[in-house]
Formats: sequence, structure tokens, C-alpha cells
Amino acid sequence: MFVSVLCGFSISLPERVEALEGSCVFISCTFQIDQTYNAYLTDSAKRLWYKDGKDAVLVFNSSSPDSGLLTGEIFGKPTEKNCSTRFNNLKPTDNGSYFFRLEGNGGLKWSYRNPDFSQVEIVVRASPPNPTVLLFQDQQEVMEVTEGKSVTLSCSIKIFCPFHPPSLTWSFSPELLINANITEQQHQSQTHYYSDLMFTVTHHHHRAEFTCTATQQQITTHSTRQLHVQYAPKNTSVHIYGAAVEGHSVTLSCSSEANPAANYSWYRHTEGDLEPPTGPNLTISNTNRSHSGRYYCSAENQHGAQNISVLLDVQCKY
Repeated sequence: MFVSVLCGFSISLPERVEALEGSCVFISCTFQIDQTYNAYLTDSAKRLWYKDGKDAVLVFNSSSPDSGLLTGEIFGKPTEKNCSTRFNNLKPTDNGSYFFRLEGNGGLKWSYRNPDFSQVEIVVRASPPNPTVLLFQDQQEVMEVTEGKSVTLSCSIKIFCPFHPPSLTWSFSPELLINANITEQQHQSQTHYYSDLMFTVTHHHHRAEFTCTATQQQITTHSTRQLHVQYAPKNTSVHIYGAAVEGHSVTLSCSSEANPAANYSWYRHTEGDLEPPTGPNLTISNTNRSHSGRYYCSAENQHGAQNISVLLDVQCKY
């Protein structure tokens, strides 16, 4: 919002506003006049808008709001110093810079025009932008979330015409896993419309996709956000590969679901940790009966650990 002042006259209005083709635009605007003209300002004063250029063109007159090059509504009363205006059905040819003019009784005739006063530039877009989807955990924007935390996915879209706000809808993939315990709230500011999804994240949400679809002027746009969830190891399992027979080679393979990936360590209940660390696979070459026993795999990352055991029974070779 810019404020320009000269000789007691001033105006406050945005430097730039955007509109969608075929829709409306709202210009928030207030003005002041030099106090020597106060007696000439009545509610019958004309509030005018001109499109600037080589020759300024009158496009809107508050006395006949539906008959100008731009139609719409100017709000409040002149004596309230209100020049806030809605223009309807904008076209690409309406792109340009506009200034406000006030015409009252007596000598009160004043154009709030460059270079002494700020003007507003109207930019007409053929299509709206895609909505923006942000992810929050503990009220901080994040790229990844942690299992068990309450998170918010916030979708926002710019409001071009506040009298016809956009609509926002969500879709999920895979839907069956994630749509049961989600709360949605919608709200708006002066410039944006929001839809927030709030839920407690689990490992099932890892790599799930949330798509926010915005509809304005019968035009739809969308943005998709894939969740990346960090979680402790789960579903840890051990498989035995090879024949558990004396003289043969046997590999114990440990796996789990974890993000980030788990580190693996092995131990036996009689020997403690097996050195050196073997990672997910523990290979025993040339097995004999002494290798029989229960082996334990521990899968661990910074979020936790999960242990599992397997019984290896080495058979005699006949």
C-alpha cells in the first residue's frame, strides 16, 4: 500500500492489483483533501477513475457506475474519504495504470495522478496460478515430518475477486490409508484463501500424495505434495538362506521398514555383539554344530530400534 501526500491531499492505494479475465478486481483506497476544501466535500461529490496514458481516459464515474468503460461499484461515501472500488468483468485490454479523481462543489477538483501521487496498475491474467501447498510441524515449515507428530498441510490460493472467492478441495493417494483421521479447516485473509489439513502422521503416510485443487472462474489448477515421513524401524524380519548343514555356508538376512534406513547389528545370547559389524547380512562359512543357537538382529536409526531373533539349527552331515 502506497501513500502520497501533496498540499494536504493524499491517497492510499496498492501499487498493483491482479485480476482474472472475466472476473472482478478490488482496489482498497482511501483519500484525504486539504482542509481548506472541507466545506466543498459532500456526498454528492463525484469519484472518478481514469486510465492513464498519452491521453487520460475516463473509465468509471460513481454517478453512473454501470455505464463507463469499466463497470462496478465504489464503496462508502465521499465524506468518508473512501475510494475503494470493485471493477467487474475485466478484459486483457484493461491492463494499465489508473488514477483517482475527486470532483466536489466549488473549487474541489483534484486528480491523484503521477508523478505526485501513486497510481494503481491493473494486471489481467488469462488463468490463475497453481495453489501453494506448505507442510508444517510444530508450527514450523518443514520438508520432512516425524511419525507421531501433529502436522498441517496448508493449501493457499490468491484471491483475485473477494466477492467470488475460489474453492479448494483435497484428494489423497492412497486414499484408504489416510483419509479417516484428517480434520479440514478453511479460512481466508484479505489476499488469500486457505484450506488446512490437520492430522497425526504415521509411517503409512510416507510417500503418500496430497493434491489440492483450486477452482476460480471455472478454471481448475492443482498442486501435489508428497509426504516424507521419518520413522523408527518396523516389521523387522530375518530370513535364512542356504542349507543349515555342517560344512555349508549359511546367510542370515535382516530387513526392516525404516526412514532413514536402519543400521543393523547382530549378536548371540551367549556371545554378545558379533564383530566386526556385518550390516543386514550375517554369513557363516563352513558351518558346524557350534554355530547352532539363537541369533538376534537389531535394526536401529535415530528414531528407535526393533529387535528380532531367529533359531539356527545346524544339522549333521551324513
